[in-house]
Amino acid sequence: MPHYDYDKDYPFAAFITNLGKYNEGTLVGEWVKFPTTAEEVKKVFERIGIGAKDDFGQAYEEWFITDYDCYVDGLYDLLGEYANLDELNYLASKLDNMSQDEYERFQAAMEIGDHTGSIQELINLTENLDCYDVYPDIHDHDDLGRYYIEELDAMQVPEHLRNYIDYEAYGRDIALEESGQFTDLGYVRDTGDSFHEYYDGERGSIPEEYRVMTFQDDIPEEEISEWAMDLAYDMDEFFRQHDPQYAAEHPEEHAAKEEIYENLMAGRVSALDEKLAALGQTQEDYLPSEIEKFKDATEYEEFLDFDPAVIKAALEDPDKSHADEMLAFAEQAGREYEAELFGKAPEPSPDDRETGETVRTPRGAFHVTDMSREQMEAAGYGLHHQSDDGKYLIMGNGDRVFAIRSEEAQEHAAPEKMTVLVVEPMKEPYLKEIASGLHSLQAEVGGDIATAYPFSDPVGLVCNDEGKLIGLELNRGLRDEHGEIYDIMAGTFLVVGLSGESFTSLTPEQVQKYTEHFKQPEQFISLNGKIIALPVEPENPLRTAEMTVEDDYGMIDGVLNNGRRGEELEKAQGEARRTTPEKKPSIRERLEEAKRECGERKPPDKVHQKKPPEHDL
Repeated sequence: MPHYDYDKDYPFAAFITNLGKYNEGTLVGEWVKFPTTAEEVKKVFERIGIGAKDDFGQAYEEWFITDYDCYVDGLYDLLGEYANLDELNYLASKLDNMSQDEYERFQAAMEIGDHTGSIQELINLTENLDCYDVYPDIHDHDDLGRYYIEELDAMQVPEHLRNYIDYEAYGRDIALEESGQFTDLGYVRDTGDSFHEYYDGERGSIPEEYRVMTFQDDIPEEEISEWAMDLAYDMDEFFRQHDPQYAAEHPEEHAAKEEIYENLMAGRVSALDEKLAALGQTQEDYLPSEIEKFKDATEYEEFLDFDPAVIKAALEDPDKSHADEMLAFAEQAGREYEAELFGKAPEPSPDDRETGETVRTPRGAFHVTDMSREQMEAAGYGLHHQSDDGKYLIMGNGDRVFAIRSEEAQEHAAPEKMTVLVVEPMKEPYLKEIASGLHSLQAEVGGDIATAYPFSDPVGLVCNDEGKLIGLELNRGLRDEHGEIYDIMAGTFLVVGLSGESFTSLTPEQVQKYTEHFKQPEQFISLNGKIIALPVEPENPLRTAEMTVEDDYGMIDGVLNNGRRGEELEKAQGEARRTTPEKKPSIRERLEEAKRECGERKPPDKVHQKKPPEHDL
């Protein structure tokens, strides 16, 4: 066991607090020393009232950590209110099993900031201490130079010449060569050993011996069902308050709640997560955090998060499916499975990624590799120095040294261009050359992007992800093999080529094909619940817009895109009257009614956290 600061025999302690009692104005909690046991944590939960019922018969189920006492330098700032107790115990156990030498290497790595961004990284750091050597008696470059010459005999220097050696300069070169740094604990050097990931952040990767929340693993099916139903009610209410489109698409509240409930019970929650994220919810908000707890409690597996109906539809009609996305997901799952069985896949090698260029600095000539700084650091390389013009970083691992382009230079480098087809509402498509980066795509469509793949060709449609939600003008319809409209693109969108997982320029054949496909601008009307597209002449797209709005009943704003009347419209209206005996409320009326209902509702209450008090052991 290492010697911790302040003569403590444990690395840290946490004050676990009953969240329900805390929100009622009462601080009920208890200090827990880590590492601990599942039995001890269970007793603490019982003593602070987790599982007990309040005055209204509701159980106190939630807890959080109000404070920490840490005796490991640099650890306090990495521990949060909602830290995973299993993960905390894993880290504490690894620290407690270290020798004093291992602990000093861990502290030295902490001080230089290697792999210290999260508890997950710290756990992996405890398994990779062989990557570091610590020399406690070496505190500057002069000490380092003398150590190498006088102790290691790295250079044969006659005794009468030793007073003329610039030990500081020699020590500086050595530190650069082996990516060494000076800390309060002494000189730390990279041994050149590869850094491996042993813990991937998933609970299943934590050895059973370190888990302390096992007493909560076996939740009765009845409780899971009640939990899922409560979540379904809260989410349905939230969606109706913040998403008018949801309210219009799900007029029957009971059926909508049942659908959410069934998805939760079946483990299909990714779509719910995505919808909450699209409405501005983060993991700190109530609903996403509750879903995360539900997933943990029910041992949710992401690779099962596919709707069987979606898979069946994909098999029956591949052209309209997301088969490519599902295949990509399956391939990723396969790679993760292989990594779990045989260890992590090898990191990219700088040798394999050499560009053939050479960069010269006052310290020598270095081959250029196109790896990023993050990739180089993951491969065990540290920063030596920077070129005089600031365009290159020189990185080494003690044996090899390479040059990479600095991130700042890469940002200012001329971006690659690609040719895309721009399709604007009420206009014919036109070609445009844009930069290939994300920002250029966002600028063209006016916000965050989404991509659709409705065609068998290697092309995609890039549009505004929230185009329909924010009311962008409807543009072009997407049709199935029978010519029926199944979706409408809203706002300006781009037709882009696909190369692997990247966007690229369209080929001349693709340009010709999709220019013709989207050549005709369209307007859309809703007649008795059915969407009808009308061709529009691009030279006069907005004729009679206001007139149409004033007297058209059963339409969304008359013609959805404020379009013209014509023989086609009159014919469509006549056909609808003949085939539809009963006039139903318009979509517009239903949307207005949904909007009024949403305005009367309040969002679910969020937990407001107060600044935790300070406590002494």
